[in-house]
Amino acid sequence: MAGTDRLSFAYRYPFSTEAKEIIQEAKLGFEYRYLDMAKAHLESALNEGLKYSDLKISSLKMDYLMAYLYSRMLVSAVGRPDLIINYSYAEARRSAQALALSEPTEIIHVAEELGVSLTDAPTGESGYLTIGFADFLKYSARMKGMELSNQRLNHGVVLLFKNNAAKLLREAIKQQIKAGMPIPKKELPSEVIDYAKKTRLKVKESVKKASASSASHTWVDRLLETPIADVRHRTVNLILAPYLVNVKNMEVDEATKRIVDYIELCKQVDPTTRVNEPYIRYQCTYAKRKGSRPLSLSKAKELLGGALNVDILEEAKK
Repeated sequence: MAGTDRLSFAYRYPFSTEAKEIIQEAKLGFEYRYLDMAKAHLESALNEGLKYSDLKISSLKMDYLMAYLYSRMLVSAVGRPDLIINYSYAEARRSAQALALSEPTEIIHVAEELGVSLTDAPTGESGYLTIGFADFLKYSARMKGMELSNQRLNHGVVLLFKNNAAKLLREAIKQQIKAGMPIPKKELPSEVIDYAKKTRLKVKESVKKASASSASHTWVDRLLETPIADVRHRTVNLILAPYLVNVKNMEVDEATKRIVDYIELCKQVDPTTRVNEPYIRYQCTYAKRKGSRPLSLSKAKELLGGALNVDILEEAKK
């Protein structure tokens, strides 16, 4: 991939390796105009969402890459997990729109970068792409209309039309974009931190209300990004399950999927655990039925004090 095609690909998928390489090759120094662009970009993402448009001007495509780069830094400096999640979804939705308009070869290329097992359909299945069961279940759990019972199956793989493949990859893209955020403040330019302190993002009241119910529990979002080696059973039933179903108002299936992903993250620290999906689902169902609330931060610190540095949870509350 070379020239304008390479830049166009990076513009469609600013999280991609190609985008990172183009930015590095450009050797652009810090500019305050990129922070202004990032602020406008973030506000658009958080309020109206982002929509893909097929730009023809190379300079505008490059500006989008820089807005993406600086937006990640700026939203990290702001330090609100809910905004990071909403921003990641907006970018992922935009890239999924671009995917749906792309050729199957491009969709497969993006899937490879995301580590998703998407391939061409076998002979005789024209118009389809195939994905392995594990990846399908991993990324379709939160999507209405994407239940396995509604899909075509063929020799151990799931057959997807192009638009459904793009929809499925949206979740993988969101996770890719969110990875590494918030960027640690020690890694951010001081200008970005100062800009974040002096500038207030304009967020619609409806967006604020959607986040308000979880504002006092943002430390749990930080916990969900921090693997622990112990007390996983009690963390699930006393903190994570009630938080996701009764504070975040997730459905049981979605909350179960989120906690399963978290336990997989914890296995990178210590692979031995008896916390499994049936246990997690039971705790989410129970919490939903009882309307239970998660432990307070002070109580959680008593529970988790020996499992992780609780200072990271204090930072999230500030």
